[in-house]
Amino acid sequence: MNDRFILAIDTSFGPVGGALLTLAGDVVASFEADNLAGTQAETLPPLVAQMFATSGASFKQLDRVAVTVGPGAFTGVRVGLAFAKGLRLATGAAILGVTTLECLAAQVARDVPEHAVGVAIDAKRGEVYAQAFDASVAPLTDPVAAAVESAASAFRKALAQPFVLTGSGAALLGLDARIVEAGRVDAKLLAKRMITADPARYPATPAYLRAPDAKLPS
Repeated sequence: MNDRFILAIDTSFGPVGGALLTLAGDVVASFEADNLAGTQAETLPPLVAQMFATSGASFKQLDRVAVTVGPGAFTGVRVGLAFAKGLRLATGAAILGVTTLECLAAQVARDVPEHAVGVAIDAKRGEVYAQAFDASVAPLTDPVAAAVESAASAFRKALAQPFVLTGSGAALLGLDARIVEAGRVDAKLLAKRMITADPARYPATPAYLRAPDAKLPS
């Protein structure tokens, strides 16, 4: 087997997912696990190893690793990035970090073409992680953690009709727009989108957007 591969992994929300594709876009293997939040570090490595073993692929054939960088669970984001960086050290593969906001927007844009997409993830405490995208998944706004009212106002200004909303915080916005469920991050689509993407546009840095709720005692 002489193919080069791209591996995509998602650990940002709790459940983990992964996909292994050739650079021609053919899906070699994939997995989804409904593990509990906080157990990504124990769940991810053996599932990735199993995916390589059952497909007959070698880690030496890795050309790229695409990883979600949040916003999402702090622990999950750290686990995914640490795993990706470990693979880079071991294989020399390039890493591309993609926000969960962009991943969800891309999934909705695939299923509902020719519509702009507003993504809002419930960040609790009356806030959402939010970003607006056009129908080609080009960003119309920067990713932010904002009060629900502020995010709704920004979407009204940035999103021209027709547009749809997605994400766990979409219903909180109170906008008169169709809400499309994106589900979990689709690792296969993430991998396909990153096959030819410029790594310089997708740095492997966490997109936390706000400080963690838990703080060390002073």
